[in-house]
Parts: sequence; C-alpha cells; structure tokens
Amino acid sequence: MAVFDYVITAIWLSPFLYLGIFFLGKFYNYRHKNSLKKHKEQSGRKIDKVIFQIPTIGNFNLVNKILETVKNYNLPTPLETWAVIEEGDVHKADYVCDRVIVVPAGFECEDLYKARALEYARQLRQKMVASGELPSNYVLLQGDDDSVPTPEFIKESLAVNADVCIGSLTPESKSVWTTILEYERCVTCGIFCNFFTNIEKPLWAHGEATCLTSEVDKNVSYDISTFTHNNHGKLISSEDIFYIHKASVMGYSVFNSEKHIAISSPLTFADTIRQRRRWVWGDLRILSQKMLPLNNRLRLSIIGFSGMWLYSFAMLGLPLNFFGFVSVPAVLVPFCYLSLAVWLGSRAYLIGEHLGWKHALLGALTSYITVTLSFATLVIGFLKGDPKKFEVIKKE
Repeated sequence: MAVFDYVITAIWLSPFLYLGIFFLGKFYNYRHKNSLKKHKEQSGRKIDKVIFQIPTIGNFNLVNKILETVKNYNLPTPLETWAVIEEGDVHKADYVCDRVIVVPAGFECEDLYKARALEYARQLRQKMVASGELPSNYVLLQGDDDSVPTPEFIKESLAVNADVCIGSLTPESKSVWTTILEYERCVTCGIFCNFFTNIEKPLWAHGEATCLTSEVDKNVSYDISTFTHNNHGKLISSEDIFYIHKASVMGYSVFNSEKHIAISSPLTFADTIRQRRRWVWGDLRILSQKMLPLNNRLRLSIIGFSGMWLYSFAMLGLPLNFFGFVSVPAVLVPFCYLSLAVWLGSRAYLIGEHLGWKHALLGALTSYITVTLSFATLVIGFLKGDPKKFEVIKKE
C-alpha cells in the first residue's frame, strides 16, 4: 500500500498546486491583457457596432429585461440588440429589440438546438455584411436569457484586441442550496479559466457572455466537420466549449476577463442535475466523436474532469486513513493540514471576490457540502445517460 499512501497524500496536497495555478492565472491575465491592449492601440482597430445577441425559447420577459439593462450602459460603441428565436415561438411580437431573428424550421446544418440557432444567426450576419446592411467591423456579444454582462466586462472586451473574450461568472442568489452549488463556478473560473484561457490553451467557456470579433464570427462556424469526418454526429450541447476551442485551434487569440457576468442559478436541485447532465454529456460527446484535435481532447478530458476523480480519491482516503489502510508519511502530515487551510482560504477568497464576504464565509464553511453535492449532480447526470437533446431548465 506504500504507493497508494503517496497517491492519497499527493491528492490531499493538490490545493498547493491549485494555489499556484491561481497565482499564475493572475499573472497571465495581467500580462495578456496589457499585451492585447497594446496590440489594439498599435493596430488602430475601430469597432463600428456591438451586436448583443440572446438565443431563447420564448423567455421574452427575461430577454427584454436583460436587453434594457445593457442598453442603459452608455457604451462607447453603438449597440444593436438581437433576439434569436425558433419559428414556433408564439411571442415573436413581444421582444423589444432591434432585430428578432427567426430560425426557419427547415434550416439544417451540423448542429442542433441552441448551436443550430447560433449558426443560423452567424450565417445571416455574413449575408448582411455582404449586402452592406451590416458594417464588417463589428463585435458580437453572445449572451443567454439567464445572464447579464456587466458594463465593466463589455468595456474591457472592447479595450483589448482579443478575438474571443469570456468573462467571470457571478451567480445571483436564489436559494441556499442552488447558490452554494454555484460557488464551484466561481472557484473554477478563478483558477482554471483564468490560467488556461490566458495562456491561449482554453479549457472551458460559457455562453453567458462571450465577445467575438467579426473576423471570428465570419470564419469560425459551429460545424464539426472541420475536425471530424463522422457524419452521423451533430453538435447538441457544450457548444460554447467547442467554439472557443475551435477558434483557438484556428489561430485566434482568446482572453479570460476577470470582470463579472451575473448569472441566474438553477431554481431547483432537479434543474441543477438537468443542467450538469447536459454539460457532462456534451463534453463526452465532443470527446467520443473526436470533434476536436487530440491535444484539446486530452486537455478537456484530463483537466476538465480532474475535479471528479480528485474528489473521489480524496474522500476515499479519509476512511482508508482512519482505519489504517493508508498512512500519510509523518513528515508530510503538517503539510496536509496546511493544504486544508489553503483549500478553504482560496475558496473563500474566490467566492468572496465575486459575491462578497458573507458568501466567502458561507462558501468556506460549506465547502465539503458544496463539493459533495456538485460531485453528486455530475454523477447522477452521468448515470441518467445521454439526454440526446438540449434540456432546457426553468428561468423564472
């Protein structure tokens, strides 16, 4: 069991590694941001318009509130608002925006559901540019109907010269249980997204708020045939992860902003499971159908799922150590206790950075509950099997 002793010990000491990744993420964020701003100044690039686009399934009240909020930001660039809906949406006349984009029922591509709607809107913009209806030098702000990008995020996205820019998620408090589950998104954004995205090796992304240049919007589609010859598969979910990976592979720069994006947590525990199930199986579909190059799939599979297997071994080590089946080398015992303090402290800092000191304290105190519930939702979602569709959760 000597080998297993060191395996468990190494896993219990992993918060030191996470702390290192966190500090490196801060460093690369600062360096990458300054480099991109300098490049923007040197290029003299001018942005003619920001298109704020929200795909939705009939949630016109929420969409209108979000669009109205962003319209009042007094941005330095003209804003045009789009709602992207399906042909069967009976609320077509209820959206208060500049353009209501209706995806025809007969439109076909290599994508389904939300990805299909995004691809239709993308192709439409290219036709509008070709006809002169839309200026070619625009920025696309991709949103969701349960999130609000802050003015700080939008302004930073316009200030840097990144081809793709994602923000940091800040969950809104709806209920205690769904809120503490969302704490994990604050932690992963602050550690993994900030580091990997800013070294141009993206891991995760999200549709809550992503800024794209018109060049990316023109040349990067949601089609999967670029990387795979499997004609039987279609992109169903995890479209945001697929897109940022694809853009990066095609040579476009990616940047993770530490500015916040306000998101709405799932309203119920069942909706949380439904959401996580979509994420897990979306990622597994990308991996199993080889929709991305090998390097990207290895990064997504090994690092992207690291939390699950680290949690499994870390928790398994507790009873094994208690009953004497494994033993931490005596010289490393103090470091294991220090590692626990680092884990709790870093979680408190990352949660507090987004949500304030009260949530920082609650996040630290409920850390074991939070990670256990988060692990459970992912496992339950996996065991329930591939939904083979884009499962929509309630938004209000």
